[in-house]
Amino acid sequence: MSPTQSERLDELIVRMDERATLAQIRARLEAGEDPATLVEECNAGMKRVGRLYEEGTFYISALIMAGEIIREAAELLVPRLEAARSEGGGKMVIATVRGDIHDIGKNMVIALLDADGFTMVDLGVNVPPEQVAAAVERERPDVLGLSCLLTSGYEALRETIDLVRRESSAWHPHLPVVLGGAAVDAMVKERLGADAWCVDAARGLGVVRALLA
Repeated sequence: MSPTQSERLDELIVRMDERATLAQIRARLEAGEDPATLVEECNAGMKRVGRLYEEGTFYISALIMAGEIIREAAELLVPRLEAARSEGGGKMVIATVRGDIHDIGKNMVIALLDADGFTMVDLGVNVPPEQVAAAVERERPDVLGLSCLLTSGYEALRETIDLVRRESSAWHPHLPVVLGGAAVDAMVKERLGADAWCVDAARGLGVVRALLA
């Protein structure tokens, strides 16, 4: 099935068309399409909604509604991703930073990496730097993932990365940090001292694999 531009999942999510979004996901899964492709389109839609919100075009109600659509989409997609689970990945601690309560994209990253054999330690949302650093010290992961949908989270990202790097230096010379979410890009990665970035779950898998290669 090859949807037209107006039928793509990202476009349907921006239009807040919940029924059409879920119907298309079911139909494309039934047709045998790779669920990771559908995850990528859903993430693209959420990214567009987040950008429209920050520009003032959408209000918080639209952000909440789109998040609910993505949550329902994840209920259809995550079991398909988990069904293909392999073994032998690394270990990752992941969190949405302080001041940000968005977790749909993070949860899809968790599903994809778990399916690829990674051991995932999810700290949830609105996680302060001290809690992230404590979990990293306890779990000793191979990589840390930090999610941030809004630009207001930059300072929390900076504080978290700085604290984790200081406190993990005794057992890891440079713990890799991956940033994810609509608010991050290459410039943010460089400015905050992270090692990699991605804006959607489907690409996140390849980014993390490359870091640990």
